[in-house]
Order: sequence, then structure tokens, then C-alpha cells
Amino acid sequence: MTIRLPLLLAAVIAATFAGGAGAIPTVAAVEKTPGAYPLDCEKAKDKARCADLNRKIAACRGKTDDAWRECMYPPAPAASFAPPTPRDCSQARSMDVCMAHARALEACKDKPTRAEHRNCVAGHLQASLKNN
Repeated sequence: MTIRLPLLLAAVIAATFAGGAGAIPTVAAVEKTPGAYPLDCEKAKDKARCADLNRKIAACRGKTDDAWRECMYPPAPAASFAPPTPRDCSQARSMDVCMAHARALEACKDKPTRAEHRNCVAGHLQASLKNN
């Protein structure tokens, strides 16, 4: 009894596709499952964080994709920034540089974020040191 290779190959391919079709979930099964399940806070180390996550999951249950991400992880509020105070230039080695820095700090004290303030001061310092 000889087994033909094409017949054996066809049987293997048919078995592969028959087994793979059962593993694919149907559309109805996918729609019923929610995206995130509530956590079991009894086993959690940080119970307050677990409870907070469960509240967020419950609040964001009906949302999907980007709306769900924005609901679960809202952007952090901007940290308040207090600009630094000017240096005491009375004992500075380079009086010109110290005064330029103090003028730059004074000119940039209204900037709301640290990055804007830093860029503003750097721009003022470059401009004032080029003029000297």
C-alpha cells in the first residue's frame, strides 16, 4: 500500500484549516467581551490604586479606542512653575554676565512653564552678550 504525497498533503492542509477555523472567535463573541475587567483588590498590594483603577474602568466602560484612552489616562495638569530669583551681583566675578542674567530673569518672569522660561532666558542672554 503506497501513500501518495499529494493526498497526504491535502489531508494535512484540510486538518490545519479545520482546526484554525474553530479558534477564531465569532463577531458576536467579540462584541460581548468588555475591553478591561475590574481588578480583584483583595490580592493587590496598593488597595487605593486598585480601587481608583476600578472606578476608572467603570466610568470608561462604554468608550472605545482614543476616547477610552483619554478617559482612563487623562493628561496631567501642568505643574506650577516659580521662576528663580535673580542672583546677588555684588560679589560676582563677572559683573557684566551677572547683570545680563538678572535682566534676562526679569524679562522672562511671566513665562508659565519651565521650558519656555529657559528658552527665553537663553535668548536674552545670547542677545545681551553679543551686544557687549
